[in-house]
Amino acid sequence: MYRIVVIDDENDAIEVVSKLLKFLSSITVKIVGSANDLAEGVEVIRKTKPDIVLLDVEMPGKNGLGIYDYFNEPDFKVIFVTAFNKYALDALKKSAFDYLLKPISLIDLKESLRKTISRIEKEHHQEVLTNKINDLSTLQVEGKNVIVHVEDGFIIENTNNIEYCIANQSYTIIVTLAKKEILVSKSLKQVEELISDKFFYRTHKSYLVNIHYIKKFVRSTESYVILQSGTRVPVSSRKTLKISSEIEQLLLL
Repeated sequence: MYRIVVIDDENDAIEVVSKLLKFLSSITVKIVGSANDLAEGVEVIRKTKPDIVLLDVEMPGKNGLGIYDYFNEPDFKVIFVTAFNKYALDALKKSAFDYLLKPISLIDLKESLRKTISRIEKEHHQEVLTNKINDLSTLQVEGKNVIVHVEDGFIIENTNNIEYCIANQSYTIIVTLAKKEILVSKSLKQVEELISDKFFYRTHKSYLVNIHYIKKFVRSTESYVILQSGTRVPVSSRKTLKISSEIEQLLLL
């Protein structure tokens, strides 16, 4: 059940939202509080801790856009409601998740809530995964020793000491936690088969990463993961959409 606070200086507008929500049987939401001005609304938000705030922009005193004076990084999603289209751009610039124009239609409200809830669920999923990775990185997980053949012989290395590997033409560079670089006369695919450890993941055709040491995943036009050492390792566009679910599967194995 997703919790909603409605802030609007018109009680009729709050009542309209309440009635419309009763028709949304496919979306589990509940109004847990309402207010007629921003100051009162801020108190209601702090008391009820909603997931979503439906906030009128044009109100007596301080308008709805002033909510960010009270919450720099709100842990709820804001959907601005306005009868004035000129506020739409301002609302989006203020990091509102969405906005609705009055009079609110059932279709528009349903679609806005659907998008908002979908984003909340994705962020929660990512937070859970991040916590799992952080928990994993603090565990003393037993690795295994592998023989790595180099130009003048071989090296025995424990997989737990390997942070990531980089393809370098027909060779591979193994980078350890101690920042030691081991040049191996094998392809990345061959090194991956040699390591044969479920906790190593291909973020990119040229990179193999030990997920113990992933601290953060950043999705952008050129996505990447940040490792414990601070190293940024690229994530291919093909992997960007599924990296969360694939790493989660590795954690659950």
